[in-house]
Amino acid sequence: MSVSRVPGRNARPGRPSRRVSYPAFAHTGPREPLEGTEPIYLYLRLSRYHRDGADAIERHRVDLLRKLAAEGRWTVMGEYIDNDSASKSAVRSRKGWRRLNDDIRAGVVRAVAFWKLDRTSRIATKCLEWIGECQSRGVYLISHQDSADELNSASAGAKLVTGVKALLAEVETDTMSERQLAAKQHLAEAGFFHGGTVPLGWMRGPRVTDRFGRTGVRLVPHPVEFPALKDATSMVLAGKSIDQVARHWRDHYGITTSSGALLYEPTIYRALISPRMVGYRMRKVPEHRRGVKLELLDYVVRDRHGNPIIAHEPVCDLATWFKVRQALNRAKTSGTRRPWGSHPWLLTGLCFCLCGGRLYCHHKTHINAAGDKRRDYTYWCLANRRMGPGTCPTGCSIGAAKAEAYVLGWFFAQLTDPALGRAVARRRAADGNREIEAVLARLDEAKTERSMLIGKQGTPTYRGSMVTVLLGLVKDVQRRIDELQQRLDALTTAEPPINDGARVIAAWPSLEISEKRNYLRRVIDRIEVRSGRDSVEDRMLILPAQ
Repeated sequence: MSVSRVPGRNARPGRPSRRVSYPAFAHTGPREPLEGTEPIYLYLRLSRYHRDGADAIERHRVDLLRKLAAEGRWTVMGEYIDNDSASKSAVRSRKGWRRLNDDIRAGVVRAVAFWKLDRTSRIATKCLEWIGECQSRGVYLISHQDSADELNSASAGAKLVTGVKALLAEVETDTMSERQLAAKQHLAEAGFFHGGTVPLGWMRGPRVTDRFGRTGVRLVPHPVEFPALKDATSMVLAGKSIDQVARHWRDHYGITTSSGALLYEPTIYRALISPRMVGYRMRKVPEHRRGVKLELLDYVVRDRHGNPIIAHEPVCDLATWFKVRQALNRAKTSGTRRPWGSHPWLLTGLCFCLCGGRLYCHHKTHINAAGDKRRDYTYWCLANRRMGPGTCPTGCSIGAAKAEAYVLGWFFAQLTDPALGRAVARRRAADGNREIEAVLARLDEAKTERSMLIGKQGTPTYRGSMVTVLLGLVKDVQRRIDELQQRLDALTTAEPPINDGARVIAAWPSLEISEKRNYLRRVIDRIEVRSGRDSVEDRMLILPAQ
């Protein structure tokens, strides 16, 4: 197997994008409607991307413009666009639809044209609720396929016809969903790949047919990424960091991002903790939620006997993969690890953009004319990058040093408030040390039990259907380890013993970053930041905790 050694040669592509990307809103008309006409806005939505290259949004726009021009009483001022799918995630990310409804409530939009009623929503109750809201606000609705009298009339007959159409659209969606889910279930049981982003380390193989006559595509090892994962496994077990893995991949395999930069550490981490490493087929893994820890083995596809489906060639065996996960977890929870970017990021989780999005930590290295490197640290809004252009109209960012200095000045000014003393808890009593010793003893026993179970993997006792029993035992002991570790963290995390402002200020330089953040969160609910070139004081609004 030949491996390219040229950096950038094996750059990972970005997520698949559609042929055309549309903003949530585009102003396409004049500043004022033409004389003798009324302003109207288009809502265009493509619920499925057509592989034949035809774009329904363009066709719907032409149909609506022709219809409105024939009526002669409208001036199209702009258009709201969603280019998504009919999935549940697409419903949550319909930025054009949200922008349209915000403008309707603000009184900006007084008339809306769309191609068909099911373009607005395929849930009957929400569709009727939206029509009722438009009627109450005096918004006129025009559809290329539906009667305007039915959409804008408050009569019982019109409501009945509209309700039936909305219900039929919802039934059609449910029917398609059931059929697609059943098909995907069969593909999963056969170990076939049925769409989505190809996981790091594998690629699509040829179309094959299983013994039941089901046809599909399996994943096969990628000629470059698969051996890179093997190297990463050995490096993690040897104590190397994920950053060192990313640099090794760039230097030896040329694996980078699409822009040529080092592969993101979370990308490598997710690949290494995925059960795909041992050949398992994943299905219906919930979306990530902050603070919610998932056991990925719960979402492994199993056959009718309860055994995990081996869908592709594994990178390592089960015992090695458990060791890799354990090593990554130790590094992730390390108390001596330096913060990302070597900057303390004091305001993590507190700063928000006016669009509602959180400001994330960002650092960038600049090289001046003399060749010296300078690293800038900022908090910036990633809404446009994460949710698509147009989500955040301002694209807010603010320098970390100035923002943190301003917030600290505000915080120190509040330390005279007696409420601070009530907010700071006393350190645990000395008898808590005995409880810590008991938890440590139970934790060591559980870790020893887990090591013994992992060592039994592959032995004659645990083969075939008994693999499921072994996985259940490992899962149970891992759950106990996690609970004990959380208990230990709660006992060993000392509450700040200082309860007056002067002592807080004096001790501040010696506090750990976690203690500093803890103090700030006690007195600050959130910090709203607006874009612009004004001073930090004018751009930041600190909302105290209630």
